[in-house]
Amino acid sequence: MEKLVYLLGREPDADTQGLREQLLAETVPLLRAHGARQITLNIADLDAEVQDTAPDRIAGPWGSLGAVVAFWLECLDSRGPIEAHLVSLAPGVTGYLVTESLPQTFAQDWGEGERRPGVSQFTAHGKPKGLDEASFYHNWQMEHSRLSFDLHPLRWSYERNAVARQLCGADTGYRALVLEHFRELRDFTDPARYFGDPAVVEQMYAELPGFCDVHNMVTGPMSEYRFA
Repeated sequence: MEKLVYLLGREPDADTQGLREQLLAETVPLLRAHGARQITLNIADLDAEVQDTAPDRIAGPWGSLGAVVAFWLECLDSRGPIEAHLVSLAPGVTGYLVTESLPQTFAQDWGEGERRPGVSQFTAHGKPKGLDEASFYHNWQMEHSRLSFDLHPLRWSYERNAVARQLCGADTGYRALVLEHFRELRDFTDPARYFGDPAVVEQMYAELPGFCDVHNMVTGPMSEYRFA
């Protein structure tokens, strides 16, 4: 089994309601018909709520990202029809073969295809220029991942995808595609709930250049839907 992740663009700050409806009604059945399993949709439809209360939770060219579609295939060689469909839905589609890690798992307590309660924070970023591979993975997957539990004590789940190679679209330089989910919107927007000890926050900012290229980072809130 191989995991693929596709980032679907949108016109700057465009509404994503139509895209959400199309993904749920057309894309999920098509993916299933072509052998996709464990399908996850994340849709950028919470911008207004978050911009009003916590604008610093959004960074980079967020207004140009409409959705993230992830799924597993027996073999990526069979992705052609799926990829063609996704490219037809939105501008600026990019696809990635990834390795998934789940440092913080969760139990699904909502119905398949229903909106997951709360909010997903999606983040994509590259490797800082000049940083060697071993240091990048150590700083991100060992040091920062451990710290993140204290950084976000109310976080519900943490999914880490390391990019093995890019499959389609313009080169983004992304090496990390991350989803952190919070059970309630206020856990994401209220600084007192989103962050832990201020000393841990300071440590995170100090360590950030050791694994994250902030010049090509994008991050923001999404609604999540899951299908077996």
